[in-house]
Amino acid sequence: PDGGPWAPPDVVAPWRMRERMKTVALALVLALNLGVDPPDVVRPSPCARLECWIDPTHAQKAIEAIARALQQQYEAWQPRAKYRTCLDPTSEDVKRWCISL
Repeated sequence: PDGGPWAPPDVVAPWRMRERMKTVALALVLALNLGVDPPDVVRPSPCARLECWIDPTHAQKAIEAIARALQQQYEAWQPRAKYRTCLDPTSEDVKRWCISL
């Protein structure tokens, strides 16, 4: 019999891409808002303080150190990619960065 609409197709399309895509550029956009607690959240007395294994007490130096540490971690996965970091950006900054990649 025909099998109707539930009959298996004669040719099954391959699910894998033939060509590999390469990541050539990466943007690390960090909007950490260090020192600002989330709204409507009460922090417990002993709570996690580290960001990327770095103490964020001095905001600007901490943000740069966190960005460096995060980039080093990503470089282990994508060593040839070009990395650009954008620290505490506005939405317009993110738009410009995405367009410039």
